Amino acid sequence: MSHVAAAQQTARILFVDDDANILAAADNLLRALGKQVTIARTRAEALAELGGGKYDVLMTDLTMPECSGWDLARQSKARFPDKPVVLVTGWGLTLDADETKMRLVNGILSKPFTLDELQRALNDAAK
Repeated sequence: MSHVAAAQQTARILFVDDDANILAAADNLLRALGKQVTIARTRAEALAELGGGKYDVLMTDLTMPECSGWDLARQSKARFPDKPVVLVTGWGLTLDADETKMRLVNGILSKPFTLDELQRALNDAAK
């Protein structure tokens, strides 16, 4: 299966962020890409959605008041090791060797993001 085909099968996105503006933008852009979107603003909402497992990709903000994107990535990978995780950050983060080795995250998306950048992050996560 090609990477494009794999990314196109990635239809259900769980997007976690404490910023309502980012959630609204992500929701609109992901829907424009034909994705089903579930959003979560709090740790409790995110954990409830993670537990259900009804997502293909977790996209989570790195820095939130109640939890970090790393915490959510760990919990997602513990339950569903094959589901990709994309960290969304305004901090210009890159993945170092240890993080890649641990396979907690499959990609990084920098804020603010465009439709093309969002699509690229999903394609990369599906690899």
